[in-house]
Amino acid sequence: MLLIILFIYSCSVNRPLKTSTPTSEILSLSYFDPIAFINYVEKGNKSVPSDSLSAITKHKLDSLMHKHKSRLRLSNELTFENEISKSIFSSETGRLAEAITRQRSLNGIKITPVIDSIMEKNNTRFAMSVVAVGFGRRKGNWRTSSQRYWSGYINPRDGFPVPTKSSLNLYGFIFDSKKDEVTYYNRQIPNKEVSPTDLESMEKLLLELFNGYLYEQKIN
Repeated sequence: MLLIILFIYSCSVNRPLKTSTPTSEILSLSYFDPIAFINYVEKGNKSVPSDSLSAITKHKLDSLMHKHKSRLRLSNELTFENEISKSIFSSETGRLAEAITRQRSLNGIKITPVIDSIMEKNNTRFAMSVVAVGFGRRKGNWRTSSQRYWSGYINPRDGFPVPTKSSLNLYGFIFDSKKDEVTYYNRQIPNKEVSPTDLESMEKLLLELFNGYLYEQKIN
């Protein structure tokens, strides 16, 4: 899989971004299978990809999307032809997130060829994608470090300060194939230590991703 990196800058996008498309046009949303990239930090601050943590996070996130299907306006799930197209999709969403983070707006942000192809093949205008990125570590096993995101692993890299404890960040996209654009983007980064597999925290982050856009809800 092509390695795609999303750095967490202190000046990154911290608010929802949207285009001029009114939410009244989004009657229903097709959705992609959620993506999860979770790493485990071993002794010595060495970060390694964790297939087990990623699978648990992905499964829980998928169950939450089904639980709140009505609120999120979700309809049919969009499937991939093979693992290659799924891998390309993961990389392309990473590119989009990095471009949006750097630009801090959705102006000129177009959906990518694979995303557009899958949506057109399913005859759908709007589609949602949710990505979970984070890392877990044993309690007490942390110190100042840097992270490399969205590549399926997190490795040290100088110059980019990142969370130093277990974390879970969620990224939400809504794609519009008719206008060939990302019509909505948001990310939720908790200000406290969160286990990447904690269901309650994950649910709050998911609902906050689209709160104020697809629905209005007070989230405790």
